[in-house]
Amino acid sequence: MNATHKETMRTGGLTNRLFQVKKTGAIMVGKTLIAATRLLGRGGTTLPGRMAIRIKADLTEHLAAQLNQGTLVVTGTNGKTTTTALIRNILKAAGYSYIHNQSGSNMSWGVASALVASTSWRGTINADWALLEADEGAFPKIVQDTCPFVVMVTNIFRDQLDRFGEIDRIQDAIDRGLQLQPAGGFQVVNADDPSLISLGGAEGKKRLTYGLELDLPEDNFKNTGRDTKTCPLCKKKLVYKRIYFAHLGHYYCPSCSFRRPLPDVQLTGLKINADGTSRLEIKASGSQICINSPLPGTYNYYNLLAALTCALALQVPESIAVDALETANPSFGRMENFTVDNRELVMALIKNPVGANEVLRTILNKAEKATLLVAINDKIADGTDVSWLWDVDFEQLAAGSDLLSTTFASGLRAWDMAVRFKYAGLDQRLIQVDENSGNALRRSLQATPPGGKLYILPTYTAMLEIRRHLNQMGYGRPYWEER
Repeated sequence: MNATHKETMRTGGLTNRLFQVKKTGAIMVGKTLIAATRLLGRGGTTLPGRMAIRIKADLTEHLAAQLNQGTLVVTGTNGKTTTTALIRNILKAAGYSYIHNQSGSNMSWGVASALVASTSWRGTINADWALLEADEGAFPKIVQDTCPFVVMVTNIFRDQLDRFGEIDRIQDAIDRGLQLQPAGGFQVVNADDPSLISLGGAEGKKRLTYGLELDLPEDNFKNTGRDTKTCPLCKKKLVYKRIYFAHLGHYYCPSCSFRRPLPDVQLTGLKINADGTSRLEIKASGSQICINSPLPGTYNYYNLLAALTCALALQVPESIAVDALETANPSFGRMENFTVDNRELVMALIKNPVGANEVLRTILNKAEKATLLVAINDKIADGTDVSWLWDVDFEQLAAGSDLLSTTFASGLRAWDMAVRFKYAGLDQRLIQVDENSGNALRRSLQATPPGGKLYILPTYTAMLEIRRHLNQMGYGRPYWEER
């Protein structure tokens, strides 16, 4: 063995040992911080991942490579958390083990935290899948790091204007992520969103689409503002044969060949049952599937279709997927239910105009008298620009004012919300303002009679605060303990 070869072996051995030391150190720091932050009631979803990947920048890539089956990544403006929760139910019912960043920490460090939490102290993972919710801006990096077998895009709307500006930047980020997905996998895309259908990255992969094929009166699916109005190819104005909400529907361009494709998975029939559940008739792979879903609202029909399409991509037996979807509960902060002192609390995250409009419409469609608490923060995770509140159709609350007993505004931007209520036409005598979310929660509970209902509509960090208050009151569990 010559001196040059010996030096090469020595250098390679040192490099490998250094890699192992940095990897082990990153995992140890991450796991220690997870334990410490959870002990303090903070969840351990951001800081541990940040520190771990600061020590070992490619840690996520090395951990994801150990998965038995691979990675599923879900992105899009609305519906990510609910859709990943539905897929989680399907994976569990099908007998797969999985890792899930279920707290909603969907940046690259949140993914790192989820992987580190499921890793042994020696750095080994024993799981079939990593099911990852991905922020639209972080989507390209997460795809690059985890090489997903399935990527899913739910929709694109204007969201967090301080980060993304207009919708084009979100679309560009998602397009880059789709391009980075390795060949041989699946892409699951909402056919009713024209901003998605034109995206590339499908070469060498199978693209499955889903959408609504419902012929209902126009009033049933009110247009609540379109973010995509022009053809992505020739920039001419799109024509819609049917709109389900916002810019989701049946569209075509009268000036070129761009049009909505016929979805692979189609919602062809819908019946609202007396108990508020929905019976969905779905056509997929040439067969008819019926699902009785407890999840309300048009947006949840899309989420259910997305999860079912993913199950088909993974070749999960139809009966298992249907059972899993029928027994699904609302996910973290998405029409989530609590019972507090004989009062029903329903918490629904709001973060952009389209999502907020659909939540309000779902609430008002129930036609029951209730108390309302809207908690608006403007921290980084919420989006620091709250001008979107003026694009939300709060006027529909004024139109249904006989259904509201008292309306509370809370959070860091409570007074902005109160002003918006005023200009929406709500009775100012019924608007209560309390910037402290804990106080507002207690006051709104007191204003709700026994047997009554309280709707809580918070932004992301306000939702975490209210969940923490509820946990301290003895209701619910910390989100990192929920499965």
